[in-house]
Amino acid sequence: MAIKYTDANSSYTGKLAKGCRLCIKGKKSVLFVTGLCNINCYYCPVSNEKKNKDISYINERKIEKKEDILEEVKACVSKGVSFTGGDPLLKINKCLEYAKLIKEEDSKSHIHLYTGTTDKKINNLKKLEGYVDEVRFHVKNEKEVEALKNILDMDFNFGIEIPSIPSEFERISKIIKSASSSGFSFINLNEFEYTETNWDNLSKRGFNFDNDTSMVEGSKDLSIHLLEEHQDLPISIHFCPSVLKDAIQLRRRWERRAKKTKKYYEDIEDCLIVKGELTGDIIEIIKYLKDELKISKKMYEVDKNKVFTHWAIAEEISENKKLSKKIKTAIVKEYPIYKRLIVEYIPL
Repeated sequence: MAIKYTDANSSYTGKLAKGCRLCIKGKKSVLFVTGLCNINCYYCPVSNEKKNKDISYINERKIEKKEDILEEVKACVSKGVSFTGGDPLLKINKCLEYAKLIKEEDSKSHIHLYTGTTDKKINNLKKLEGYVDEVRFHVKNEKEVEALKNILDMDFNFGIEIPSIPSEFERISKIIKSASSSGFSFINLNEFEYTETNWDNLSKRGFNFDNDTSMVEGSKDLSIHLLEEHQDLPISIHFCPSVLKDAIQLRRRWERRAKKTKKYYEDIEDCLIVKGELTGDIIEIIKYLKDELKISKKMYEVDKNKVFTHWAIAEEISENKKLSKKIKTAIVKEYPIYKRLIVEYIPL
């Protein structure tokens, strides 16, 4: 099979898994089911905030009640959800509850699930049939792949997803060959990344880092080599670079969320929410907006001791020498996540 390329800088053979196709378009929300995991990979990238803790998040939002999941999925206009962790299958009843909730709201929503479970507990997957569409296994060797043969008749699209670790061509090649002969549909090779939580472990093992990105040097080259070597196998192989997840997929999801959740007076710039901030005598500010600028109520909002409005209005007030002495003005840029996060504050 010929090697093809996506508009998100990833490369693949065969047909991309549906979960990947939706993810690339920013149409997947990420449901962190639990931080619990029994595998203890030395390269685990999960943050200290979540690692080994039984807590759940939907995108950047901590799940306090199950309705939070549906609210966030709608806010992002997502067409599917990925269940991740930790190892979601350690909390399979929670997976079932969340999957039922999502499917009952939208039966066409696509759910894929990652797991490192490869022992007898994997039979519990049966509970998720009809709710989860795609299952991706994190395996360490070809023996673990072969041990999964007996479950491939379950009603899921099965794949393998592993990091592409430099210098491990032979090990990963054996996994690819075994997955292909066993009947798996696809294998994803994720670019090996370093994070705040795994940096020490990777450094001690002699890995070299690309200081301009979060990549480990050599991972991309290895992945391309593996695609070229095994492109004629009947299994689809996808190399997923870190830039796809960190820049493209996340950015596209934020763009969708920004468009869906922005307020009337807000603009979108480079997937960020942009607005004007006015600080001073609230009554005087509102009087000026209504009486002098003749703007409608939907063009401003009072929040405690501040008034938010369109950035151009804040800019106009800042240019009024008399008024700017009484009203502090600024342009605020925020990530369009559940709890807005200011990334740039520009005093005028």
